[in-house]
Amino acid sequence: MLGITTDRLKMIPLKAENLGLLIKDQKQLESNLSLNESSSILSQELKQAMEVRLSKVLTDEKNYFWCTNWIIVSKDINEIVGGIMIKGTPNDNGEVVIGYYTHFEHQGNGFMTEAVTNLKNWLLKQANVIYVIADTEKDNIGSHRVLEKTGAEMYKETEELFFWRFFTS
Repeated sequence: MLGITTDRLKMIPLKAENLGLLIKDQKQLESNLSLNESSSILSQELKQAMEVRLSKVLTDEKNYFWCTNWIIVSKDINEIVGGIMIKGTPNDNGEVVIGYYTHFEHQGNGFMTEAVTNLKNWLLKQANVIYVIADTEKDNIGSHRVLEKTGAEMYKETEELFFWRFFTS
């Protein structure tokens, strides 16, 4: 199975069936993947984002890992602690966009810093990837800290968002 493993985490890209379960029946997903049941559920906003991811996965199932949610599982507790998304294949400028979330009760443990570091390292080794992009709402200080700790540079801002990037050296 495709995925990324670190000292503390397993990052698993979800194929269409499991992504659908994350949206509609997380307990079944956890059972299918032999994970402990999480008390966290996705917010309505995250479910909508996952629906978009699912539509993209269904249009290119062979390359699903480029457009799906990768669940982040803590090895210690064998439980989903968050997720990280790749929002498509590299564009003509070699850019891929990521987004991520950590369940509230698992914030502050460094899980997302570890996940972002390892996913961006993996992405920057893929053909045609020059930049990994993330955007954050201006008031999301925790996300800013994750990106700063992982070596991203802020390169653009709009009225509502900061845009960050990692690039190959």
